[in-house]
Amino acid sequence: MSTKCFLLSLRRFLARRGNCKVIYSDYARTFKAAERELAYFANILKDSEFQNFVADKVIYWKFIVERALWWVEFYERLVKNIKDPLRKILGRALLTFEELSTILSEVEVIVNHRPLTYVENDPGESEPLTPAHFLGVGLW
Repeated sequence: MSTKCFLLSLRRFLARRGNCKVIYSDYARTFKAAERELAYFANILKDSEFQNFVADKVIYWKFIVERALWWVEFYERLVKNIKDPLRKILGRALLTFEELSTILSEVEVIVNHRPLTYVENDPGESEPLTPAHFLGVGLW
């Protein structure tokens, strides 16, 4: 993925989810280049009239230890949470961009509503905590 494509996808992510404070990633060249570009633009904006607007939108980039793949396991598991349903849904189908975007949105909802806490059998207990609670998306 090129740096330009990554920055465009980051903009889409921030538009849908709101600003984030920290991004964790590996040492891929794309991410290092994106970090440099974001830092460059942040420095330009610090001295401009947009300073107050941008001040709370600074994103810090944290890279995992190079060659320490065990640090990656937690988000590799999340990637698997997306890939497995996609494989089951799609098989070997060829989709248009619109079809793929729609299916990815549906898988996103499923993954973001997975329980993070223990699921009680008692209907009187509170519902389990899910990623959707933190994202501010509609709850089922």
